[in-house]
Amino acid sequence: MAKPPTETRTLCGRTLIAAARQRPAVTTPPISTVCFDLDGTLLTYNQNPDAVLATAFDDAGVEQFCDPTQLWAAADDVDDADDDIDFLTKTFRAAGERHDGATDSPDVLAQAYDDATDHTDVSFRPGAQTALERAREHGRVGLITNGGRATQRQKLDALDIHDAFEIHVYAGEMTPPKPATEPFERATTALDADPERTLYVGNSLRHDVAGARAAGLQAAWFPVEGDGGDHDGHDPHHVFDSLHDLGDVL
Repeated sequence: MAKPPTETRTLCGRTLIAAARQRPAVTTPPISTVCFDLDGTLLTYNQNPDAVLATAFDDAGVEQFCDPTQLWAAADDVDDADDDIDFLTKTFRAAGERHDGATDSPDVLAQAYDDATDHTDVSFRPGAQTALERAREHGRVGLITNGGRATQRQKLDALDIHDAFEIHVYAGEMTPPKPATEPFERATTALDADPERTLYVGNSLRHDVAGARAAGLQAAWFPVEGDGGDHDGHDPHHVFDSLHDLGDVL
């Protein structure tokens, strides 16, 4: 599912990234197709995440038991969801269980959080516009994003990039959510693309890198602060400091 506003974050884990780049090069087929994640990869929310979360707790009448970083760390415990609200409900429940918070009304918190979120108040992450243009010049381009069509379309329209993609896969609505392989397989089939020559660019090791690699795609990791650390077995083929790095890979 789509993550509503998180902190406006900068890259971290420079030591990790440097180490990743020092690993022996692995020969991979040349890239003919590029697919992107959306939230946290191509865009970031402009809203203050602490303010949005505080508003949600106040409106739901629940004592705040987590901060935005803790909330989205708990999202890793959510394997599947029916829609965006169900995803938020399960995320708040998981966060409450982790941080001894009230978990008897996670659905109320989920709705309050969604109501406090402006899905049109978004901005490009560094290099995103250039990366999209470069990918379109190079070959076919797709979008594979966790989140419902209605929510994600607001963000695409706000940045005027809906038509930049030849295929849109809304995982969690059209397929199981990432890291399931189905979203990636649906995209490569629709694009008539060879998975081994398809690069997927995302910010999450668990959902983007792991899912893409399991589906046979090449994976590029564009991390944000808080996402650095042990790869936990999800080694990306490439690590980006900025989406401008995509040009070097292509």
